[in-house]
Amino acid sequence: MALADQTFGFFIPTVSLMGVGSSKETGEQVKALGASKALLVTDKGISGMGMADQIKQQVEAAGVSVVIFDGAEPNPTDKNVADGLKIYQEQKCDAIISLGGGSSHDCAKGIGMVATNGGTIRDCEGVNKTTKPMPPFVAINTTAGTASEMTRFCIITNTDTKVKMAIVDWRCTPNVAIND
Repeated sequence: MALADQTFGFFIPTVSLMGVGSSKETGEQVKALGASKALLVTDKGISGMGMADQIKQQVEAAGVSVVIFDGAEPNPTDKNVADGLKIYQEQKCDAIISLGGGSSHDCAKGIGMVATNGGTIRDCEGVNKTTKPMPPFVAINTTAGTASEMTRFCIITNTDTKVKMAIVDWRCTPNVAIND
């Protein structure tokens, strides 16, 4: 097969905002995606530093309610996803914001995939296992290196087998990536 006969895909967010202060755009970006109530997924360290509250205030100033879930752990687990999903559903959220590094982004991706597709995150292991798009999703990156804020990859640890599940699904690519 000649190279000209091959199709290549490029899976990136619709919007990538970069620069000092770009996280201040989060509220308008989430609002533009049609959200009325967002689950902000982060970890206890970022939450403890006040960063999650700062983003919450900025998003709420744009007219979108925010519920913080700071249960993303390093190497997020299927239990972290289930815990976040429970809050997403109980609070009737309709969008997701992740704040942090790869662990927060991957946990948020897991929550979003299960929120719209049902089942558990274990059902998503493999390539393109979901059939429905995630809720609107904005990923705010605080680290460099994982690229989870702008890729279709998600790694979640199965707590029964202690194995990291590789989830590769174009539907979990964030709508907006923010690198402040």
